[in-house]
Amino acid sequence: MPINSFNILGNPNIGVFLITTDTYLIAPITLTERKTSWLAKNLGVRDFVRLKICSSKLLGIFITANSKGIAVPHLAKEDEIKELQSLKVEVRSISGPITALGNCVLVNDKGGIIDHRFPRRTIQEMEDALGVYLVPGTIAGLPYVGSLAVATNNGVLAHPKMTEEEERLLKEALKVPVHRGTVINGVPYVKVGLIANRFGAIVGRGTTGPELMAISKSLSLA
Repeated sequence: MPINSFNILGNPNIGVFLITTDTYLIAPITLTERKTSWLAKNLGVRDFVRLKICSSKLLGIFITANSKGIAVPHLAKEDEIKELQSLKVEVRSISGPITALGNCVLVNDKGGIIDHRFPRRTIQEMEDALGVYLVPGTIAGLPYVGSLAVATNNGVLAHPKMTEEEERLLKEALKVPVHRGTVINGVPYVKVGLIANRFGAIVGRGTTGPELMAISKSLSLA
């Protein structure tokens, strides 16, 4: 399936608004059902929901998810959680002061890495929600690993300044090949401009030809 480009309200930073796994898409309520359906089709998934989380449309910042489950901050409202439960996966509200879970966890259906600042109890809560083991780590020396890379069940595209040691950790934790790259003409925070699963990818407009080639190779979408 080809890689498609898309902006939300003229904004190429689509990864702060959208989340996809191999089985579903989560989109902000401000995105029309027609556009959400188009995105789902191009990602090869049938199920999608449109909602806010913590009364915000910045879903990609607050939610972390894979095909097995969804983790949301404790600030998420009951009706928001019920909407996510319509996807027929585990949905857990995670305790603790850090609420930007999407920025702090990089996960696929095989494993993940997590901001090392989380206490073990909170990590266990998210492991229970996502059904995978989460390893504390960094990317490019930074703790907010979820914003610095995109992981699918085929591969990982990560910040170009990722170290070799960090690359080894990602390979071991996520059990897929790992590559370096950027989006939207040089943005190293890969998650900002890219959502992907093993069937397809959507990038923010302005992503260059060489970047598209790197995404395709890294995530085995060719």
